[in-house]
Amino acid sequence: MLKNKLKMFKVDYSILKNGKIVKGFIVIQSVKDAEIIVKSAKLDISTKERVFIQDVKILRFKSIS
Repeated sequence: MLKNKLKMFKVDYSILKNGKIVKGFIVIQSVKDAEIIVKSAKLDISTKERVFIQDVKILRFKSIS
């Protein structure tokens, strides 16, 4: 039942890595709640880029499905 409520989101972000600002995007699947999208995106990005969560800034997100 929860599977039907999940949507795909493109999340644009910037991070501070080795003293340089790096921008990118990630595609995540989440429910349509801004707080949950931001939290899960920050966790995914910090794991992928190997930086602290505090160094991740979410620029914007939009639904792609």
